[in-house]
Amino acid sequence: MTFSPALEHSPPSAPNFCTVRAGRPDEIGANYTRLLVTNTAGPNGGAIFLSAEVNFDEVPEGRAFPVWRSTDDGRSWDLIARVVDSHLLIGNRYQPTLYELPVDFGGSPRGTLLLAGNAIPDDMSETHIVLYASQDQGASWQFVAEVDAGGPAIYDSAATATTTAVWEPNLYMAQGRLVCAYADERLKGHGMLQVLCHRSTADLIGWSEPVIDFGVPDLYRRPGMFVSTGELPDGTFRAVFEVVGPRTVPIHIASSSDGLHWGDVDDLGQQLVSETGTTLSGSPNIAWRVSPLGRVQLLVTARLSIEADGTPSNVALYNADGGAAAWRSVPLPIPASRDLDLENSGYSQSLTWTKQGALLQATSIVNAVGSHDIVTARVVAPWAERIDDV
Repeated sequence: MTFSPALEHSPPSAPNFCTVRAGRPDEIGANYTRLLVTNTAGPNGGAIFLSAEVNFDEVPEGRAFPVWRSTDDGRSWDLIARVVDSHLLIGNRYQPTLYELPVDFGGSPRGTLLLAGNAIPDDMSETHIVLYASQDQGASWQFVAEVDAGGPAIYDSAATATTTAVWEPNLYMAQGRLVCAYADERLKGHGMLQVLCHRSTADLIGWSEPVIDFGVPDLYRRPGMFVSTGELPDGTFRAVFEVVGPRTVPIHIASSSDGLHWGDVDDLGQQLVSETGTTLSGSPNIAWRVSPLGRVQLLVTARLSIEADGTPSNVALYNADGGAAAWRSVPLPIPASRDLDLENSGYSQSLTWTKQGALLQATSIVNAVGSHDIVTARVVAPWAERIDDV
């Protein structure tokens, strides 16, 4: 059976929208929404967790990472915690990511929730990749470790940049170790504006020396925002990342046989392009599941998509066979305007499957007061119902 273009571009039916947090007129807004669908057989009982960076001091301790929980498969949300900076006391500011330990690990039981993010003071003078843990289903969080630290939180992608920040942690397990991958700007002396690297741990406390995974010594291409699938059923790993330099900030995908080695450092994998020429631009994310027919399905989102004629659009890219099939564009549940050069909705958004088989999107939407709302949508899309028919 063929995958019909008409079905592929059909709009989602009866979406359940929820504004999790309304942006305020006196703040920059929210970005970097991250979803975690937990194991139904584990201590979190299949609950779904959501975090984001909220650019507003909502607690006396300053910036904190909010944590929402849904126990009805993403239909509604409760704010259950704010993860404050109890270690450096400078504020948990940017790029939170969530992870559930699939096994007992480093003295923490299976089902422990982990949150990694970037602690940055108000003067933006330093960056710290920090790790927190919760063993009570997200109600309380304790500092665990500081993975790495860098210079000021200043973004400059120019060839003459002297920035030294660390950014954008991502957590996954590989070869019995917890891996934290992140972006590092401190190798400019080697001609690399930014590299993607990782450190790993066997106990959550002691971390290996950094290993460079991707970096190009041309003072132009700047890989960033690495997100991994973790281990897939065949034992391999996939990861997506953006490549700053080209104007469209293309999204690339790469593969690893063990999650710790990604090939030649200057090999940036392949750019994601759908069979109709649609590409993705900036701040990627990836999700996967095993379909009812046993196939590994992949979904990749970005800040926006770009059609073959250069028109910005609002789709994700989907692969029905772990990356081996053709990539196809599928509509995102939450409508939003897109523009390559303007402030957008959807900066580092999330799209995944729930345990009930629905699609769940969490994103930031530009609102009427110039800030961003955090919005979710749960939907069973027409294409999702027949996603194995390829």
